[in-house]
Amino acid sequence: MAKEFFGEEILADIRGQSREDLPSKVASEYVNETCFASYARPGLEFRERSLLNIAMLIALNRSNELRLHIRAALHNGLSREQVCEACRHAMVYCGVPAGRTALLVASDVFAELDAKESS
Repeated sequence: MAKEFFGEEILADIRGQSREDLPSKVASEYVNETCFASYARPGLEFRERSLLNIAMLIALNRSNELRLHIRAALHNGLSREQVCEACRHAMVYCGVPAGRTALLVASDVFAELDAKESS
């Protein structure tokens, strides 16, 4: 399920950043066994799940995970404008600092993707 949600390129980046130690293995097993089972449930498409993930990660102030899930959201069909609107909308419920941080993360992600495309 992870491959379908994130796409091969994002998964390769995740694997490249993963450690080979026991704590990392335990975390990876949990995510694969538990979290991705939720992604297989009916009722929400990956695009909608991506939008929800962005909102929750903004609320939790988890910039590293947000970076990953913004990339996944783009892979799952959200536009850059929709990602930015989600970040802006989060300002209402999570506060301007949280939304502003999310917009900065989105800007960084977009710049990284643009740099990859132009090289």
